[in-house]
Amino acid sequence: MYDILMAKGEGMEQGFIITSDWVDVGERHFLRFMGRGTMGPFEFVLSNFKPYFYVDRDAPQNLCSSAVNREATTLKSFDGKTVDKLSFKTQGQLLSCRRKLGQGAWACFEADLKPTDRYLMDHHINGAVNIIDAQDKGPVAHLNRYLNPCLEPCDYRPNFKVLSLDIETSKSGQVISIGLHLWDTSSEAVKEEVLVLGDLKGQVRAGLLVLPFDTEKSLLEAFSESLSRMDPDIIIGWNVIEFDLNFLMERCRRHSLEAQWGRLGAKASIRAGGSFGKRIHMNGRLVIDGPNTLRAAFYQFENFKLETVAQKLLGRGKDIDSGGWDEIERRYREDSYGLAFYNIEDCRLVAEIFKSTGLLELQATRSRISGLLMGQVGRSTAAFDHFFMPACHEQGLVAFNIDDTSRTEHSAGGHVLEPTVGLHEHVIVLDFKSLYPSIINTFKIDPISRLNDSDNAALSPSGHHFSQVNHALPKHIQTLLEKRQQAKKDKDGYLSQAIKILMNSFYGVMGSGGSRFYHPDLPTAITGAGRWILKEAAAYLEDHGYTVIYGDTDSVFVKLKEEEEQNFTEQGDALASALNEYFDIKIAEEFKVQSYLEIEFEKYFSSFFLPPSRSKEGGSKKRYAGLLVQGTKEEIHFAGLEFVRSDWTRLAKDFQYELMRRTFYKEPVDDWIRSFVRDLKRGKKDEDLIYKKRLTKKLEEYTKSRPPHVKAALQLTNSDLASLGHRPSIEYLMTPQGPIPLQLNPKDIDYEHYVKKQIQPIADSVLWVSGKAFEGLVEAQRSLFGD
Repeated sequence: MYDILMAKGEGMEQGFIITSDWVDVGERHFLRFMGRGTMGPFEFVLSNFKPYFYVDRDAPQNLCSSAVNREATTLKSFDGKTVDKLSFKTQGQLLSCRRKLGQGAWACFEADLKPTDRYLMDHHINGAVNIIDAQDKGPVAHLNRYLNPCLEPCDYRPNFKVLSLDIETSKSGQVISIGLHLWDTSSEAVKEEVLVLGDLKGQVRAGLLVLPFDTEKSLLEAFSESLSRMDPDIIIGWNVIEFDLNFLMERCRRHSLEAQWGRLGAKASIRAGGSFGKRIHMNGRLVIDGPNTLRAAFYQFENFKLETVAQKLLGRGKDIDSGGWDEIERRYREDSYGLAFYNIEDCRLVAEIFKSTGLLELQATRSRISGLLMGQVGRSTAAFDHFFMPACHEQGLVAFNIDDTSRTEHSAGGHVLEPTVGLHEHVIVLDFKSLYPSIINTFKIDPISRLNDSDNAALSPSGHHFSQVNHALPKHIQTLLEKRQQAKKDKDGYLSQAIKILMNSFYGVMGSGGSRFYHPDLPTAITGAGRWILKEAAAYLEDHGYTVIYGDTDSVFVKLKEEEEQNFTEQGDALASALNEYFDIKIAEEFKVQSYLEIEFEKYFSSFFLPPSRSKEGGSKKRYAGLLVQGTKEEIHFAGLEFVRSDWTRLAKDFQYELMRRTFYKEPVDDWIRSFVRDLKRGKKDEDLIYKKRLTKKLEEYTKSRPPHVKAALQLTNSDLASLGHRPSIEYLMTPQGPIPLQLNPKDIDYEHYVKKQIQPIADSVLWVSGKAFEGLVEAQRSLFGD
């Protein structure tokens, strides 16, 4: 296909890139990008791009002989080496040359970039492109194809064809049903069909197309045909890569079928993706998993089962709410239409979750802001490279390969002020907006400014100097802040959130050993400035007669004066304004730079609790609860405590919530605690005793220790584990025999474990403040009731 010369075309199409890949064919190198444009799905191929990297100028010519061009440049590396640019006919030649240079211990730079990533960053393309002056072959299978177009960045916002996919399997390991729910984001039009194994049985469901197949092989062949006919840009599902597509691919192999699921019949492939789980490549199509994408968008649920998330977001759940696999098997044998309806309902739920949360819009917006393709927007280091490497070149610099970056020390975390343990009244929170990006912008901290010109350098609170003239990241942050401000005015929540996510990643990237731009001075300077700012804010407030009870990284918790309690909003705004003015003057006088810090009044707690540490020595940091006032409403807000921890039971969460409610509203707690424990031991709270904890690695990798959830997981079958997806959440109960997974239906519950490990620690953290102890209350109960 790459040898076809296309006739000259005219006109322009706007498009949004979905997938990219590259290939060497003989002595030729091709880049391919596929996506959705104003004229439908497209593919453009570039045969005129030469892969390149940079090399130490002193590197011998014989080691670089495979390059088609060696060009002297004025660029230098971050350690001051002058470099030449080497260009190659193919990516294979580039990799071969890099290996030779490495064997000879000669430095090369930016040699680890994918050629597709290199092309997009060089041309400042962030997902959306104008396709101009292309050689056009004309559509093939409804796909517009172009060779060597001129490309320009643009702000095109695409509409996508989206397929929600779900499969059902039998206990014997066959695919018995495949649900397909297709819609276009530009309209409400929906197409649905369900492919089922076996003869149709049961009552027909109105409007649902159900297609029967005699064999699993014919069912899988039909799935490939349906996928080609529906031609989605995006496939979504629930654990769709780890389970559905992975399972379908395994069954295709069993029947000697090719998984030709990409556009133009391209073969799909699944491979390990490290911490991100399995990854799938499907030319022209993007696969997005529901749970992983919700987590990346900071959604939180009790668990990420489809039933749980659907009930929370949509107010309805799956068609089969009990019976599970047994009911699926029954429908397979007796009620094909019922099985198909259950299958398609799961597809509908996933589609509605994506629509209600705007996940696709957020992903596309993050692509347009970060420059990464939609399926890669979680790669924060790659996003940093995308904008920063071209900026380096403009400043006369080239970057290290990631593996060549020196990692000498870890950076300190955000500063935390010592909590004042106990119950407090009338507490406001003052919050620095985007603190770390604001620090970067104020003191001009980035990898380029670190190479400071002493005549243009300014001191930071950490004692490091940064150039006030030569830098790139502060300018980028200022542009993003202005865009975010406009997005808020336009009520574009997706753009505002995408910018916030990107900006908040910059500190982590510069402090990460996985970044080519890592240097310990950068994160140290940022956190050092953060510590100085937090201490200065607390000192200012205390000098003006306020009590600061806590502070964490970018927030200060302040007790209002008695005469200010009734007008907390006005006083909060006044304190924020006074602090902003103070820092404007303080930073200008002490560091000779303009402050971009902005503190604001964030929230007010009528009652606020800071627990002691478990050792009772000092306060427990990053953990608190408060009675949050919002207008005329009050609600209990938790941070870091068991109530918001996913690895604590519902029993502990309910106990903590009610204990804090009674404490804030000054209701008695002693008798209630005794009653709660008595009900627990009498089996009245058995449904609330389930532990849930995710596996963070493969079971066989737990060698040094096996925590309870791992012991429970080891009792499950491989199919049970596979159905739970990547990094599965294991649910179990504690029994006298240890942890037992729910799938084994444990009955013998160790109630004393739950009292000691779930209830007592929470109770003691509150009772300790008033001089009481949980054990004393329980002993009194035993004396009175014999429990």
